[in-house]
Amino acid sequence: MNTRSIATMDRNRRITWGAGIGVSLALIGLPLVFIALWPGVDHSPWDVNTMILATGVALCTAGYIAGRISVAAFTEHRRTPVAPPTKRAYLVAGGALGVAVLCLLLAMAS
Repeated sequence: MNTRSIATMDRNRRITWGAGIGVSLALIGLPLVFIALWPGVDHSPWDVNTMILATGVALCTAGYIAGRISVAAFTEHRRTPVAPPTKRAYLVAGGALGVAVLCLLLAMAS
């Protein structure tokens, strides 16, 4: 079984897959963030609203990670290459996903 991640693929595949996954996740996550923050949307169940916001933030952060891997692969042979994502982006995505799961459990319990 081959368990390679985007970060360990060859350069052309990192560029293609990183850009595709980054744009795809951001296109799913951004509307969730806007729905959670838009003033005209009913925000009465705070746990559901927080779950939507946290899920959107987690998806957008995962999209940023994939996009940053793609840009790092694209610029790796240049004079000033872009660094791959740091651990902070992974912590933000994991924390937001944890908040989303906690809010989902709270919403199901009530």
